[in-house]
Amino acid sequence: MSHVRRFAFLALFALGCTGAELLAMGCTGEDFQPLTASDADAAGVDVHVDVDASDADAADDVDDASDGDSSPDAGPKSYFVSTLAGTGAPSAVDSPDPLQATFASPNGIAIGQDGSLYVTDNMKIRKIAVDGTVSTYAGTGALGLTNGSCTSATFSYPFGIVVEAADNIIYMTDFGNDIRKIYPTPCQVITLAGAVNPGASDGTGTAAMFNNPAGLTLDASGNVYVADSGNNKIRKVTPAGVVTTIAGTGAEGNADGPALNATFSYPCGIAVDEEGTLYVSEAGNSDIRKIANGQVTTLAGSGAQELVDGTGTNAAFYNPVGITINANGNLLVADNGNSAIRQVTPNGVVTTIAGNTGMQGAADGPANTATFYAPYDVAVDSSGVIYVADRLNNKIRKITPEN
Repeated sequence: MSHVRRFAFLALFALGCTGAELLAMGCTGEDFQPLTASDADAAGVDVHVDVDASDADAADDVDDASDGDSSPDAGPKSYFVSTLAGTGAPSAVDSPDPLQATFASPNGIAIGQDGSLYVTDNMKIRKIAVDGTVSTYAGTGALGLTNGSCTSATFSYPFGIVVEAADNIIYMTDFGNDIRKIYPTPCQVITLAGAVNPGASDGTGTAAMFNNPAGLTLDASGNVYVADSGNNKIRKVTPAGVVTTIAGTGAEGNADGPALNATFSYPCGIAVDEEGTLYVSEAGNSDIRKIANGQVTTLAGSGAQELVDGTGTNAAFYNPVGITINANGNLLVADNGNSAIRQVTPNGVVTTIAGNTGMQGAADGPANTATFYAPYDVAVDSSGVIYVADRLNNKIRKITPEN
């Protein structure tokens, strides 16, 4: 394996997206070796933001409401990064003071009905209330797949998480190859679909099979869409637990085309817009794919593992993981390998909104100087505030628009 490929795999896949052989390490990322400046130079990896004049013009066009473009506004030009919760110590201590609470490699993050945050954190679901109190919402902390009350349920490396706003019902993926559902009152955990053993079978409930399901999203009809990373497929789960494959042959690749003929490489994040269009972040291909009208296309990303702003395939990512959509219809991406948060417009214009240096760290401050350490997921509220599961910093970070 080349030097560049080695860092690509260690940056993300050793943290959870490769499958059972890496789950044996406990998804703790002990073997993670972040990309440093000297490593980048040795590997020939570009970690500097690069925007050419035409791409800058394209971004300005999207942001300028006066140009008549019907695309969503690209949003504010500047942000401020702060630490919302977590000391940085890798443990799972609850606390009424969020800055005294601890997390242990948080993976996924979602916003609840009242603005509370829910985080998949090691073998637990943690909650950050609006007043900042950090508590354990579900899970004993033991490894398992036990259903039941939230205080007795167990999880197997919970990853993606989404909250149904109307009822505050949580849907989440377990790397134990199933999709779990958490009812709030009384707090109960059930298995919606999936079996313990990995597989790719469609079916209903536990007759269906997944292989390290990662990100998931929820449409207006209550259907769950899953980035089935180990199967290189996109799956759909109805409210009744009926699972079908909607995109991907199962072979690893980057072929666009009719959805069931297209190929993916470790899809890890997924989001759906109001029109039902799906967007998928691929760790293996380092790009963002789009699924609309039965067709898969590449929206952004050249496949090179770099930090490059631009339009479409002129832009580059480095193992993107979590993905969400803001109120303007723009995608927000946790660019794990670049330790950056990126924005992608529906037209494929990519900009870096935080973590512009591409280097790992835990510095708060203006977004262009703030640093992250292998962020895994993002969530955004209606006012445009972005929340980040900053995995290897063991923190939850907050990115606030300034203008």
